[in-house]
Amino acid sequence: MFDPIEDPTQPYDPVIIPRRRPVAVTVAGMALYSAGAVGIIAALAVLATAGAVVDDFRERAVALGVSSVDAADIGRGIRTALVSSGCGALALAVVSLPLARGVMRRMEAARIGALVVAGACLGCGLVRTSVTAFGTSVDWSAAAGHRDPAMAGAAAQAFADAMPGWFVGLNGGLTDLTALGYIAVAVLLVTRQSREYFRTRVVWYAGQLE
Repeated sequence: MFDPIEDPTQPYDPVIIPRRRPVAVTVAGMALYSAGAVGIIAALAVLATAGAVVDDFRERAVALGVSSVDAADIGRGIRTALVSSGCGALALAVVSLPLARGVMRRMEAARIGALVVAGACLGCGLVRTSVTAFGTSVDWSAAAGHRDPAMAGAAAQAFADAMPGWFVGLNGGLTDLTALGYIAVAVLLVTRQSREYFRTRVVWYAGQLE
């Protein structure tokens, strides 16, 4: 049996018309690359510093009158907060890199993924900042299983003394940079020009243009 002769003017495969990448998409891709790279550095800084901060906190808390048991419990709570926020930020930053490549390659799924990651990274950055820069406002005594105003005050003082000033400044600066980058990505990828670039596909089916 012979296959039927196909009409060469009616291809079955989609015909995608190439388009010049808009400047907004190019800038968004570069911003996503940059935000991901800076985010990795910020997350690694948190993970590398968490152990030393917790050890210093325990010593200072005991010196301020907190029992060694409570200091250890609070220390574990602080470590969990730092490590979880750092790991979350690291994972999102790493995912940003292949998404940036997909954005540059005109993949709609990458555009949607970039918007989701941008929102998640902003939230993660807010949590990380609240733990590092504003950690003295947290009632860490709850990590010991009971709330004690006196212990909470001592824990807050010990936390403030244990958290290096250079680290707070570095983490705050890197977090601000990543936040600005992800905000720029979100704004650029929701513009009409960007949406049309990702969604426009010229496909021929049975002589009809879609």
